[in-house]
Amino acid sequence: MSQRRVFRRIVLPTAWLVIGALIAISLVKLAFTGSNSVADDQLHPTGEIPAETIVAETATVENTLSLSGTIKLEDAQSVNAPLDGVVNWSFVKPGDHVSKGDRIFQIRAESQPEADPVTRSTEDSTADSEPMPAAQPVVTYHDVRSPVTGKVGTFAIELNDEVTKGADLVKVQPQEFKAVGTISPLDRYRLTDETLEATINIEGGPEPFTCKGLSVGDVASETVDSATDEHEMNMGMGPMPGEEQPTSGSGSEISCTVPEDITVFDGLSMSMDIDAGTAENVLTVPVTAVRGLVGQGTVWTLNENGEQIKTEVKLGITDGKAVQIRSGLKEGTEVLRYVPGSDPQPMQEPGMEMYP
Repeated sequence: MSQRRVFRRIVLPTAWLVIGALIAISLVKLAFTGSNSVADDQLHPTGEIPAETIVAETATVENTLSLSGTIKLEDAQSVNAPLDGVVNWSFVKPGDHVSKGDRIFQIRAESQPEADPVTRSTEDSTADSEPMPAAQPVVTYHDVRSPVTGKVGTFAIELNDEVTKGADLVKVQPQEFKAVGTISPLDRYRLTDETLEATINIEGGPEPFTCKGLSVGDVASETVDSATDEHEMNMGMGPMPGEEQPTSGSGSEISCTVPEDITVFDGLSMSMDIDAGTAENVLTVPVTAVRGLVGQGTVWTLNENGEQIKTEVKLGITDGKAVQIRSGLKEGTEVLRYVPGSDPQPMQEPGMEMYP
């Protein structure tokens, strides 16, 4: 018998038989004894994602806010009638410039005097007694003065018109300007110093200048980023097909007074940079690691067993991304990068990175 025939008829079938037997034995062992290898234990899934951590480190925090806004005239002030009467005289005409306290109108008012009680004896009281003469009205004149320095607008009344107390007579437009921007509610925590100033930049305008008297309004204002004007919206005209829908955001108005020697115009676009302080070489952590960002806060450290430890800290200034740790942590301490239970995805908004 040739060697090829021996290999095909004896050796090859025998080899397949041995391989099959080995596979069968392995399957039986695995089915009845399982696997006890250390590697299997290490690869066993637990369903838990390890918490991401960072290390408290020394850095410099620059608390600078950059906001966009507009140059605006100060709001016009109304001049109201102080009492009922007739506007009998005007000291100015529309377009005149007046100072605070200057006379604008004079109002003539008439009032009836109070009747004096007359005591008569019953003997003098007769049915045919002559009637007492009617008391003459008392005429008084009252000056209406400007509440601010500015330019007199168009009169809302004409001379010799009767007016009632509180009626609008005219508006005086101050010739002062202010730089106005919008600040988000969270960024207001970064401006706790009432003496702050802002640097105003107007592209194509004067050199950057300092704007004092920085103030933040308490009433939230709506900002609309849309080409659709207010009139069209009030008339029920929505955006044309293909145009973006108007968006609104809640914020507070922040403003400062433009110096008198700076030439600006109503409606100019500007940018406002506010330096609220710098802390150099201080201990910091990301704002995402802290619950509470004003005065006191809480971070979570890890002990040697990997357990999360709630730790109180005192906070300093923040730039919206990192916050200064005044006390409560040491440099090199490992803390959770995100507050437990928070969403690790940052909000897609400018300003402070807050994680709910």
